[in-house]
Amino acid sequence: MPDKEPMTPMMVQYHQIKEQHKDAVLFFRLGDFYEMFEEDAIEVSRLLNLTLTKRNSIPMCGIPFHASKVYIKRLLDAGKKIAICEQTELAQAGKQIAKREVVQVVTPATVVEDDYLVATNNCYVLSIALLKDGISLSYADISSAQFFLEFVEKDIRFASLLSVLEQVKPREILVNEDDYFLLKEYQQLIDDHGAMVTKLPNWRFSIVDGHALIAEHLGMQSLAAFNLSEQDVRLASAGALLWYLRETAKTSLNQIDSLVVVDQNKFLQIDEASRKSLELLGNLADGSQSYTLFKAIDSTVTSMGARKLKHWITCILTDVDQILQRQSWVSKFYDDRDEMSRVRSCLKEVLDIQRLVSRISMARHQSRDLVGLAQSVEAFFQLMDQQYQTLLGSNISQKQLEQLLDLTNTIKRAVNSDHNGPFEEGKVINTGYDPELDALRNSKEGGKHLLASYLQQVRNQTGITTLKLSSNKILGHYLEVSKAQADKMPHTFYRKQTLVNAERFTSDELLSHEKTIYKSTQLSEIREKQVYENIVEQTKSLLQPLLTISEFLSDLDCLCSLAYTAIKHNYTKPTFVGEDSLYLEEGRHPVVEQHMSIGQFVANDLSISSMGKRFCLITGPNMAGKSTFLRQTALIVLMAQMGSFVPAKEARLSIVDRLYCRVGASDNLARGESTFLVEMQEAAHILRTSTRHSLVIVDELGRGTSTQDGMSIAYAVMQRLMEIGAKTLFATHYHELARIDTSLIQLLTLQVQETSGQIRFLRRVIEGIANSSYGLQVAKMAGVGRDVLKQARHFQKQHFAEYDLQAMQPDLFSTVAQELSDVFTVPEAEEEVIQELLSFSIEHSSPLEALLLIKKLQQKLQAK
Repeated sequence: MPDKEPMTPMMVQYHQIKEQHKDAVLFFRLGDFYEMFEEDAIEVSRLLNLTLTKRNSIPMCGIPFHASKVYIKRLLDAGKKIAICEQTELAQAGKQIAKREVVQVVTPATVVEDDYLVATNNCYVLSIALLKDGISLSYADISSAQFFLEFVEKDIRFASLLSVLEQVKPREILVNEDDYFLLKEYQQLIDDHGAMVTKLPNWRFSIVDGHALIAEHLGMQSLAAFNLSEQDVRLASAGALLWYLRETAKTSLNQIDSLVVVDQNKFLQIDEASRKSLELLGNLADGSQSYTLFKAIDSTVTSMGARKLKHWITCILTDVDQILQRQSWVSKFYDDRDEMSRVRSCLKEVLDIQRLVSRISMARHQSRDLVGLAQSVEAFFQLMDQQYQTLLGSNISQKQLEQLLDLTNTIKRAVNSDHNGPFEEGKVINTGYDPELDALRNSKEGGKHLLASYLQQVRNQTGITTLKLSSNKILGHYLEVSKAQADKMPHTFYRKQTLVNAERFTSDELLSHEKTIYKSTQLSEIREKQVYENIVEQTKSLLQPLLTISEFLSDLDCLCSLAYTAIKHNYTKPTFVGEDSLYLEEGRHPVVEQHMSIGQFVANDLSISSMGKRFCLITGPNMAGKSTFLRQTALIVLMAQMGSFVPAKEARLSIVDRLYCRVGASDNLARGESTFLVEMQEAAHILRTSTRHSLVIVDELGRGTSTQDGMSIAYAVMQRLMEIGAKTLFATHYHELARIDTSLIQLLTLQVQETSGQIRFLRRVIEGIANSSYGLQVAKMAGVGRDVLKQARHFQKQHFAEYDLQAMQPDLFSTVAQELSDVFTVPEAEEEVIQELLSFSIEHSSPLEALLLIKKLQQKLQAK
């Protein structure tokens, strides 16, 4: 076999760099292209549908440098990490190859460019350190300059970790590789989340190193200001996270100048299943924001405000003073609608300050970012007055406000607002801002006039009227004449280039003019860059006050949004009481009611007192509205503790410490868990962690097993919840549970109207017990055939009469009617007609469609 061809110096350099970034696709800059080689080329060509070629038997593919962002985004969406390798020095004399190095590692959660981000979503990277007594968690969004640390408990099912994963929804997760590979259940739940997983060595999660790294980054000797000691376990994950962010960004992270230490006790505890079930940020159908609480109450006008509102929804308050403070601002805007409109009008001029600041801090900005920053700060000063001083807080001084105003005026005067793109000489700094730059530009323009004068002089001297003066990057300036006119050029001119039909000349005088022009052009470009960089540095010196006003503006946007939504949908201000109770008059589901016609939604009451019956047993058929009533109760409590107004005529409640919403469990086949197992795990979690101040919502517990087992489990769980004393809504089809001692139970049901064998769900919650689950009637409404229903009814009467409360109290007329319906049969053709009529929606059809249906059914009956 022939020997393997030796690698070229360039491929040697490629392999040296690739060895340091094995987990990333290496974009290797060659001229105007990023090239990929070997396995990277094969994988990228497949993902991006690029042509795969070969050079010296080495697979390769490439993308144009100017279009790289489009391809990078597609690779990020495919879960890939990209290492950008640029040429950092020109090849020097005697060297065969130019120096190259990785200048940035692009991952889904470490980007700051708008091309890769969703404006209304945070882009978190989460770091996890499993410890002996708990879990250290840190998560950051460098695009919005946020860094959080917290500590949660560790149990067998990682319930607290799963809750944080559902709350934060990170795009990338950092794990200790030892934990990841040794603990299979942990590995499974991390992989199931769907984020990119980056595995780091164990020593990266050192508490001591974490403290040193974070203190150095913040310029502090200690972290006592954040109540973090040198041995605080939260620093294990935080240190690894900060190291990773620095390593991938390859630039300053000065925008992260503070930490937020999360105290779980200050927020309402909601587990993973409950967060999903309540559809706070993503719906259960496709994960999108449609039909979610966020979508229902979001009226923000800035991307920062939308992200802040999501944070408020996922981090519900439990401190009454904080809740009432937010509520008072919402009330202010609710009452003063002119002021609310003025503020919202100003906010519409505000761009994403957090992301603008991050790009500027990391030197990934363009001049338009400065212009956007000035526009946003100007809007801040337009809406700011004394009444908002308390909301702004004391983190910004009067001097800093004056500096921000000065910066805004400087950017408006200096930076060309029409330029869109990278720095280009002559296009960024406005004329009239810097006298020195103006003088150099005038000298440059004077050089152009000098060349024009020189060309006319040579034409007059030679008599060649067709003589042209041109330039290019290789030859510089030259005079061009045709072959026939070349002999007329004086001997003081000498040839520079010979073409097929022309000759190009230069002269000492032309070279002198060229040198003068080049010098003035070069000096002009240097000065323009100096002026621009001075403005950038002035901006960087004000990162902290810029981020302070961004927080203020996002808070203000959220508060106005809540007031605007309250006005639009007729919400009311809830009242918080000292006694442990919950009273809702005419409560409504904030999401469902917006997708129904005005007045169509049926509002319902709920009253749970401190000393009375705190357990509500709710019976009623499917489709009657039980799940809506359950979820709306939870959502109203969430909205109230968020500081929002709520969809109700009146709401009085005490603070809820934990909220559980066990509604509609499903299996988790990936984790090897059946529906019933998941259901029992959720029930066990509720019984283990709930308190008297919790709100527990349970829907159809025990349905995943036999009737006897399910009813027994439901009964036992029900008894335990009554012992705990939690405010509980417990919906069930096990009507027998209503026959036990009800001295501690409120019996509630959904009202159903029966007329001539037909049922109508009134969706009204009333006291009492459901007469039946009406399963067969619902099946009939769904289009199940009459023969199947007849057989089901016959089987039910034989085997399950004891479960039908209505059967225990027979009514003479209803019994006769049922017997008649059992023996009465309908021909097949008429059955089809009946089914089509039942499935036809009058509300959503036109008169023409109704007429066409009648004609079709008439023809069908005539044909039979």
